[in-house]
Amino acid sequence: MDFEKAEEIIEGEVIAEETSECIPVEMMNVLVLGNSGAGKSTLIKAISGAEVETGIGEGLTKEITPYVSKTWPIRCIDTMGLEFDKSKQRKVIKQVKQFTKNQLKEKGNDGIDAVWYCVEGTSKRIFQYNIEMMSKTIKSWKNVPVFVAITKSFSEVETEENINAVKEAFAKCKDVNLQKIIPVVAETYKINEETIVEPKGVDALCLATLDCMDEAKKISEENKNRMILEQKRFSANLLTGTSTTMGVAIGAIPIPFPDSTILVPLEIALTKGILKIYGIETKGDLIAAIVGSTTISEVARATLGAVTKVVPNLASSALNAVVAGFFVTALGESVIALSEAVCTGKIDVEKIDNVVKFVGEKLKENPVFEFVVSFFEEHPELIQGKSAKEIFGLILGAFKNSKK
Repeated sequence: MDFEKAEEIIEGEVIAEETSECIPVEMMNVLVLGNSGAGKSTLIKAISGAEVETGIGEGLTKEITPYVSKTWPIRCIDTMGLEFDKSKQRKVIKQVKQFTKNQLKEKGNDGIDAVWYCVEGTSKRIFQYNIEMMSKTIKSWKNVPVFVAITKSFSEVETEENINAVKEAFAKCKDVNLQKIIPVVAETYKINEETIVEPKGVDALCLATLDCMDEAKKISEENKNRMILEQKRFSANLLTGTSTTMGVAIGAIPIPFPDSTILVPLEIALTKGILKIYGIETKGDLIAAIVGSTTISEVARATLGAVTKVVPNLASSALNAVVAGFFVTALGESVIALSEAVCTGKIDVEKIDNVVKFVGEKLKENPVFEFVVSFFEEHPELIQGKSAKEIFGLILGAFKNSKK
C-alpha cells in the first residue's frame, strides 16, 4: 500500500480527481438508484475515490451529485433514495430529468448511458414498487441498460438466493433492460476481531457497464486491464487500512508480537484477502509460508527492538501497538506488490520460495521502519501522554509530509 494513502484511508479522506489523463475515451453517465441505506454512496466512493457522505438511517443524499472516477471512464450520478413516499419519488424523477437536461447537456454529454440499481443484500426484501418507480425514472432513456448491484453481499451462502429474488422481481417489470446482477461488497466489512470481508464485485460491475459502450467509446484491452488493477489496488488498500487499525489494537497486548502469535490470524486474513481481491487462487501452504517467513519476523523484531532502545521509558504496550500497526501496513503493501507482479506475469505464484523471497525483500526495502525509529529518537517530546493510536497517526502524518 502507498503509505501516502494510508492516512487518507484511515481518516476517510480519499479525494476524487475530476479527470484522468490515462483514459482517452468519453465518460459514461451512470445513474445510481436505490432505497436509502442500500449502499449507493458507499459504492460510488469505492469507484470514484471521492469522499461521499455515508451513514445509517435516513438517506444523506439530498440532491443529484455527479462523481467522476479517477480510474474508470464513468461518471456516477448519485440520487436521493427511492422510498414509498410518493412526493419524494416524484422529486427524484424530476431531479434526474432536470440534471440530464441541463448539466449533462451543457457538457455535450446528454443522457444516461447505464443505470445501477442498488439492492441491499442483507435486507431480504426486493421492493416491487420501487422497481416500478425506477422504471418510470429512466423511461426517458429507452432501453437503457440496467445493472443490479446487490450491495453488502457479505454472505456467500445467501448470494444465490438474493440473485434469484432480484430476477423474480424484475421479471414482472418487462420495460427494464436488465443486463446483469452482480453481488458487491464496496468496502471492507469487519465482522469481529479476526474476521474481515474483503471488497469484491466493484471491478466486475464497472467492466460489465463498459461493455455497453457504443463503438465510439470503446476502450482498449490495455486500458481496461490497467483500470482493473487500479480498482483492485484501491480495494486492497481499504482492506489494508482496516487491518492496520486492527493491528494497532491487537498490538497493544503486552506481548512482543514478533515473539507471539497474536497477529498471525490478522496477517493470514490480510494476505489471503488481498490475493483473493486480485483473483489469485492460493493454497494453505503459500499463505503459511508468507506469514511464517523468517525474514518477516526478523524485520518486525529488529524494528521493535530498535524502537525500544530509543524510548525505553515508553510503555511497552504502546511501542508494540505502534510497530504492529506499521508492520501490518507494510505487509499489506508487500502483498499488493506481489499480487500485481503475479497478475502481470512477473512472478509465478506456484513457486513458493520466490514468492516468499519477493515479499520479504519488499518488507526490508520499506523505508517506513527506519523512519519510525528516527521519529521516536528525534521527537520524544511529541509522544508524551499520547495513546498508541495517536502516536501511530502522528508518525504516519510525519512520514507523509517527509515525502512531499
